[in-house]
Amino acid sequence: MSQWLIFLAILPLSCHYLTKNRHIKKRFMWNGIAFGMVVAPVSFGLIQMTYIPLVGKLLGLVGVLVNLTHGSIGYISLLWSGTIEPNTAITAAELVMINIFNGFLFAYIYGLIGYAVDRKMAKDEENISVLGTSLHSAT
Repeated sequence: MSQWLIFLAILPLSCHYLTKNRHIKKRFMWNGIAFGMVVAPVSFGLIQMTYIPLVGKLLGLVGVLVNLTHGSIGYISLLWSGTIEPNTAITAAELVMINIFNGFLFAYIYGLIGYAVDRKMAKDEENISVLGTSLHSAT
């Protein structure tokens, strides 16, 4: 199962490659959405890689650190909504539900951050092009 969760890491990498080569205008927004969809499940998959002697321990540590921030938000939100019962063990179906919720939530959050970066970069390019034409035409 953890190999399939790690396989999800290909999604943001391929999105980055496609948006870079096709010169898409909202590049960081699409990369943020792709990264946000898979960050929680991939971090959970990295935790399960700790059985590998050296590299797996480091990957597992990265997975724990990322899962502390990304995994608990979905669990707490579903716990507060009453979807998950408190003080019980999490079943596989509930874990899938938590990761799906995290995927939608963080795709939205990282997509908004990417959209803000795209707007800032477009604004900076516009200011540079305006400055460049006025200085060039004056000389």
